[in-house]
Amino acid sequence: MSGRIFKSAGVAGAALLAACWGGACAPKAIEPVRFDTAGLRAAADYTHLAYVLKHSVTGGGVLNRRKLADCTGRLDAQLALLAVTGPTASPELFGGKDESLAYWYNARAAWAIKLASLLAKDQQAGPDLLEDKPFILDGRTMTLRDIDAILASDADWRVLAAGPDVRFSRAPLPAQPFRPADVRGQLPARLNNLLADPMRFVIDVERREIRVPPVLWQFRGRIMEEYRKAGGGEGATCITALLPLARGRATGRLQDAIGYAAVAGPAYGEIAAE
Repeated sequence: MSGRIFKSAGVAGAALLAACWGGACAPKAIEPVRFDTAGLRAAADYTHLAYVLKHSVTGGGVLNRRKLADCTGRLDAQLALLAVTGPTASPELFGGKDESLAYWYNARAAWAIKLASLLAKDQQAGPDLLEDKPFILDGRTMTLRDIDAILASDADWRVLAAGPDVRFSRAPLPAQPFRPADVRGQLPARLNNLLADPMRFVIDVERREIRVPPVLWQFRGRIMEEYRKAGGGEGATCITALLPLARGRATGRLQDAIGYAAVAGPAYGEIAAE
């Protein structure tokens, strides 16, 4: 806006029309969330995230908004450090695939928490704010969808399926930051937690329906193919193919639901927060 006040609606309309013809009415780019990074040196350090997770994430990966409010400074400090650190911004710190995977998981967890807090304050925001709101990460503008695209490029489909999030439609937030030494070793347990959680992997007994989270649903073909190749037979369904990946409570839930119709769950699950 130039600040000029037009004295008639006709003049205003003419000026607006001229501006639109000139391209000024093109959709305005969404400004990314950014922090002051002056003086920060790249470091694969997740100390601030560890504090935030310990103090604001409860059992089952549920975010406590009241406790998170006390961690805002620590969370923002972590996000600022992540902005100047990453496989692109500081490749010398990420010599292996597991170092990079731990980074993307930790960055996804930190930004999902931050965006959930912004969503709670913005009543006009759509449900896709978490996925589409841009921010500065790894020295560039990114979104959670961009991180997911990187995770999805891994040969192991479980890498994306086990990625941390604040929605009930995704795998839960971790209790502590991911480490390169065991990040891939956590994939089976994280996937099992997703299958075992009735809020994340919904089994509707009344409708005899299983609402599979989209992050799993998109891989159903690969999951069934892997099951068949492992000797599981040709009559596999998405649910029977998931059974070998389940343990404990998750196994019982899937066995009880064999024969139910499997459908894709909601694209945007509720925020796992209290």
